[in-house]
Amino acid sequence: MRLTAPSVLVDLADLSDLSGIEVRAGVVRIGAMTTQAECASSPIIRAQLPLMHEALSFVAHPVVRNRGTIGGSLAHGDPAAEMPVVMVALGATIRATGPAGERSIPAAEFFIGPLTTALAPGEVLTHVDIPVQRGTWAFEEVSRRHGDFALVMAAVGLDIQSGKIDWARVLLGAVSDRPVRAHDAEAALAGRPIDAATARTAGDAASKGLNPSSDIHASGQYRRQVAGVLVRRAILRAAGGTK
Repeated sequence: MRLTAPSVLVDLADLSDLSGIEVRAGVVRIGAMTTQAECASSPIIRAQLPLMHEALSFVAHPVVRNRGTIGGSLAHGDPAAEMPVVMVALGATIRATGPAGERSIPAAEFFIGPLTTALAPGEVLTHVDIPVQRGTWAFEEVSRRHGDFALVMAAVGLDIQSGKIDWARVLLGAVSDRPVRAHDAEAALAGRPIDAATARTAGDAASKGLNPSSDIHASGQYRRQVAGVLVRRAILRAAGGTK
């Protein structure tokens, strides 16, 4: 995209230590060079991180997923990419190594602007650690065509106890320069029964504070309205279709 002009390119493909998926003490560790296709077909991802498994089906097309890596997507930091939203939603930790050694960066602090991350000069993203998924989740996305960059996306997680929402997490993507956590929507869900009215109230709360930009693909007003609709749909799906 001509955003950088490096004097040297280093191929990481043969570094086996940067690939692979494993579970360690309730955390799924994914090597940065693990392809999106490998993650999509992994029984560990399917069982332990269903949200990630679902979201991967929206990432580009098979030929792209066969080459694109998890670490590459995160380090690129595209606001319209699915994996950054998933990592923030699930409370992932990004592991980076550089001249000063290894450090850990919470996903919520890793994405700091369009195509801009917290990686320092000389650092390489090596792994991502994701806590085993809590509650039930759903992922929704609207794009011009399946596989195109998202116009709006939403990830919703719920923990329902005795018919009421004990815990909620709501994330939006492609509506700002980084993943957006919808705190007002989460507050609208906490302690409430799971029904269509609650989902609608939370969807309205999620879209209210947004100020998306307009481009040739969609207006900001369209993105704001769609965000509320996707949050409502994701809430009802995460709750198992209860209406």
